[in-house]
Amino acid sequence: MKKIVFTSALHTEIQEAAIPGYRDNQVLLKIERIGVCGTDIQVFAGRNRYMQFPVVPFHEGIARVVKAGADVTHVKAGDRVVIRPIISCGTCYSCRHGHENACENFNCLGVQSDGLGAEYFVIDREYVYPIPESCPLDEAVLIEPFAVGIHAALRGQVQGKRVLVVGAGTIGNFTAQACQLLGASEVAVCDLSDDKIEMAKRAGIQHCVSSAGRSLKDVAYEIYGTFPDVILDCVGAKVILPQILELAGKTTTVVIVGNYSEPVLIDVATIQRNELNVLGNITYTAEDFQKAVELMVSGKVYTEGFISAKFPFDEVQGMMEFALEKRGVNMKVVLEYNGEG
Repeated sequence: MKKIVFTSALHTEIQEAAIPGYRDNQVLLKIERIGVCGTDIQVFAGRNRYMQFPVVPFHEGIARVVKAGADVTHVKAGDRVVIRPIISCGTCYSCRHGHENACENFNCLGVQSDGLGAEYFVIDREYVYPIPESCPLDEAVLIEPFAVGIHAALRGQVQGKRVLVVGAGTIGNFTAQACQLLGASEVAVCDLSDDKIEMAKRAGIQHCVSSAGRSLKDVAYEIYGTFPDVILDCVGAKVILPQILELAGKTTTVVIVGNYSEPVLIDVATIQRNELNVLGNITYTAEDFQKAVELMVSGKVYTEGFISAKFPFDEVQGMMEFALEKRGVNMKVVLEYNGEG
């Protein structure tokens, strides 16, 4: 089989490898399509603190079951599945208390271990979820990032609350949609990009506002006339968090969703004196992922136009260069393994 390897920063190779074997509790998958996210771009550029070269990249994937082990009962050969790519140990404190997304031995495919950038992949049975043939591939490949939005909305306990989502990229858009689907009273999203704001409008987000040239406080007060109950940071840029803390009112909940790649200087006294709830947030639980599958398959999630570009397997170098160059305007870049859609 062929596999993609990031050999060093900004360099990819397609190498030959043996098709892996599988155990009774595992499935052998033939990958059909993967999505590229900001983490993949960080890994490609050598800017992710948790990875080492060489690495087989990618974690957002759709596949066909080729073989299912003897102990696998929920899927069979020929089924299409989506892969939950956050591998947990099941034995640490977090795992034992239902927070496998915060596993002490956290392993994201394509970062801490080799990922889905191969024609065939083997994984334990609990990490694959069947999806119907009626669910288009362009929607199915977006289940994983939508699961991030589901977890973020649940983490912020948004039901009945006024919400501001900062950042309208793929994760921000899906987080805003998740907030609406999970019962927030009002949801607003802001971004510097007019294209992403337009996408949020098409997705049916209640309030979509450009933040270009303005502070987040100005944006929020334009929408709500006051501070939001919950603010979800889906950007992860060092200039954003201080603005969010300045905007937050007393007892506001702040959920940090975007991945920060460098330290940020903040005024801790603001958090303490205003009794802010500043929450870390990482990926999703198995329950969140199942909820994301159900909502995506039901047709309740807006995805039209999310795929910015598609590339064939052999053009992975060009795809990653494109994704890196256009990261400020792209929603989602996809790699097709067999050219079928």
